[in-house]
Amino acid sequence: MNTKFDMALMVKVAQMYYIDGMKQEEIARQVQISRSLISMILAEAKEIGIVEVNIRNPLLNNDDVSSQLKEEFGLTDCIAVPTSVQDISVLRKLIAQRAVDLVNQLLDNNMTIGIAWGRTCYEFVSHFRRERILNNITVLPLIGGSRQTAGYYQLNEMARVLAEKIGGTPYFIHAPAITADLEEKRMFTKSASMRALMDQWNHMDIVVTGIGYLPTSKGLGRETYIGEHSIYKQLEEAEAVGDICARYFKESGEIIKGAYYDLVIGVPVETLKENKKVICIAGGKEKVIPILGALRTGIVKILITDEHTGVDIIKYNKKTGSRNQAF
Repeated sequence: MNTKFDMALMVKVAQMYYIDGMKQEEIARQVQISRSLISMILAEAKEIGIVEVNIRNPLLNNDDVSSQLKEEFGLTDCIAVPTSVQDISVLRKLIAQRAVDLVNQLLDNNMTIGIAWGRTCYEFVSHFRRERILNNITVLPLIGGSRQTAGYYQLNEMARVLAEKIGGTPYFIHAPAITADLEEKRMFTKSASMRALMDQWNHMDIVVTGIGYLPTSKGLGRETYIGEHSIYKQLEEAEAVGDICARYFKESGEIIKGAYYDLVIGVPVETLKENKKVICIAGGKEKVIPILGALRTGIVKILITDEHTGVDIIKYNKKTGSRNQAF
């Protein structure tokens, strides 16, 4: 190959500039040539293919990964966001933005949308911008309140903000996510406002939820909700890997029931399974097994994740025997 500059020099300069992040002035001093010559070397390196520019647009979709996930799990739609980003906080924003785009496409007059808590759902609400004026939109919280003070646990406020952005009407839930006992649950769920919300859950056109994982002592642990009742131990012994709206499931997709399950105040699993537009938004390495378990529950109809998580889900699903029958 005929080149204007020595091949080894071009590779060295390209590595210093594109990989090491050095400025052209710094490179010029180090290799003892002029800055203008460095610029010419970089241009030549790009022209002959030593340097290739690959822009990964997070507004696009990795169709291969999406198609495979749709086929393997019977999804109606799937978006695998192309990105080389590893930072989970950035991934959440990218995934949330795609959820905003999709919901704007699906949302129409006289619709009801349900929203869950969690970091990615919080980003969804934060990034939401309506694309057109809509009438008679209702926004519902999907689970009771948390004692956690973080904004992504304040579901009533998230519902209020989303309704305000859409131009709709929010419902509020005045009950804890988990009660101390069944008597307390009955007390909260017998109110007129709670019965109205529970009825509205049966008429949701769109559901947006994240996918959680087994709680730590700082999350959905016993000290957070119901005193010394060992929620964490109960879930750990039941082999829980993740949750949707505090409904925990195993890697196989089996919903974990029992005393804890009966104490939850939130949208029923059966309601979510029957809904045709349950959009689950989650990504990152720590969510691979939780997302896989969620896909196997039969709740998820539309998945929005990042492409790397999508690839790992496909690989792990094959490794564990493609147990895709919903419970």
